[in-house]
Amino acid sequence: MSGGGSRRLRVASVDDDTVVRAGLPLLLPMFDFEAQLDSVEALLAERVDVDVVLLDLELDTSTTARSQGGAAVRAVSDAGYNVLIYTNERRREVLAGCLSKGARGVVGKTAPIEVLERAVIAVGAGEVVMTQTMVGLVELADHRGLIGGLTTRQREVLSARARGESFASIGERLFISARTAEDHWANVANTFADYLATHSAADLERHLGLGPGDLLDD
Repeated sequence: MSGGGSRRLRVASVDDDTVVRAGLPLLLPMFDFEAQLDSVEALLAERVDVDVVLLDLELDTSTTARSQGGAAVRAVSDAGYNVLIYTNERRREVLAGCLSKGARGVVGKTAPIEVLERAVIAVGAGEVVMTQTMVGLVELADHRGLIGGLTTRQREVLSARARGESFASIGERLFISARTAEDHWANVANTFADYLATHSAADLERHLGLGPGDLLDD
């Protein structure tokens, strides 16, 4: 679903803010907005044929089961769309996680509209957009790729250690021995030895976008 030639780019916006959905076609009249939707599920159901999907990260999930964050990025990217994140989210680890899940770029909602216009054109041409918002994110996304090497149990132990829980308590809660909990932590510490040399387990959890409230759940 990529653009080409001199034809006008086709765009879909996925945002739960009615003002954003209604306003973008007026602010970006050089593009053809084929759909303005409030959920990823609606986009995938309609299978709109567009060159770029402008995707917000924090979509309303209060009334129904809807995807947001990293899961939404992955779903839209896997469906074959070029995803450009358009968001107020500022946490670098969260934005980096979106890149690792297939997003082609990130533009903050506070950026000038000209920045968004250029980003849409670039992503529609199949490029990866390097806006100011993304400075340093590619390296961080590569780092976050190490998460794939952590088992579910290792993530659980990391989360517990980030909150100061003892190995004995972790073992009892997870129905494993304290020694096994220590072994899981040793594997995490070995994987991120350089980072943990100067940072805490809580820092590492935030750095990887695994902390409470992060938007990177699959």
